[in-house]
Amino acid sequence: MKALLFVDRFIARIAGWLLVLVLSVMIVMSFGQVMLRNFFDTSIEWGDILLRHLVLWVGFLGATVASGEGRHIKLELLTKFVSARVQRILGALSSLFAALICVLLFHASIVFINIGIDPESILILHIPTWYFVVIFPAGYGLMAFRFAIVALEHIVHAVHGEWELKASR
Repeated sequence: MKALLFVDRFIARIAGWLLVLVLSVMIVMSFGQVMLRNFFDTSIEWGDILLRHLVLWVGFLGATVASGEGRHIKLELLTKFVSARVQRILGALSSLFAALICVLLFHASIVFINIGIDPESILILHIPTWYFVVIFPAGYGLMAFRFAIVALEHIVHAVHGEWELKASR
């Protein structure tokens, strides 16, 4: 369990840093595009395409971070009226369900890339298109892993009677 939690924290740390990096690139790029358009009547030809794809990256990286920290969208009406142990069981079930959905979407995104993206297609600057859309399976795979870890953590806490989440969550 400790090794899985270590991997989970490592994924969260890397995803967080990538999120900061990609968001910084987006801010600089969009600011540059606005300045070029308003003051020089020009722009970077591939800038808007890059920004659209970086929005996807920010979304998936943010979802990866949120899924492991329990900061994703969830319905908690029922959990307010049950015991802590039942809350853990419900948390485990919902996290397992979310992991299953992410696994299915992971598979669908792999099929999408294999069937829908020509491996020879170039998006910008001689960079293949699949480099930009690889975030789909990577994001869903990482979210599935993090949801599974959260579910496992809920199960362990429910079985052993530990009701408080660790400070790392």
